[in-house]
Amino acid sequence: MFRTLYHAGLRSEEASLLDRPDLHFTRGPFGKLHVRFGKGARTSGPRPRWVPMLDGLDLVLHWFLDDVRGKFPDSPVLFADESGGSLHRGTIRNRLRYLMELEGRPATDRFSPHALRRACATHNYERGVDLVAIQQLLGHWKVSSTMRYVRPSATFIEDAYRRAVTTTLGELTAEGDSSA
Repeated sequence: MFRTLYHAGLRSEEASLLDRPDLHFTRGPFGKLHVRFGKGARTSGPRPRWVPMLDGLDLVLHWFLDDVRGKFPDSPVLFADESGGSLHRGTIRNRLRYLMELEGRPATDRFSPHALRRACATHNYERGVDLVAIQQLLGHWKVSSTMRYVRPSATFIEDAYRRAVTTTLGELTAEGDSSA
């Protein structure tokens, strides 16, 4: 479930409302999640969207369905609680906190499920994914909302410069080889 929050950039509430039929493994090049109950802006109601299963999320979800989901009561809910119902977002937060405590992570290094959504936005931005694509992935109405999620690393400028110079030098070298 936490991998789904991170790789798909979902909110806890959105993940808890996914049903098994919302997984479309053959849709698009990566497969897609149908987020039927995406958060709407200020009383606009749910805003559905299609989210690609990036970074091997399709493999993780196949594994989950094959090896884990069958251990819970039969219901259409993807991430079910012990009774087969939808997990509450508070339960998701508490389970993440519990796992970090088990790991021995200091309280100052702990994070919320929503931080996984922010990490999804930041890591995709640092990889060079277009900001509008990230906006659609997260289901934001405005790019300005998406920009509040992006927190580039301390070396982001240097890394971007290095990539640009490497690309330019590669293109110049390729042009020099073809003109000889």
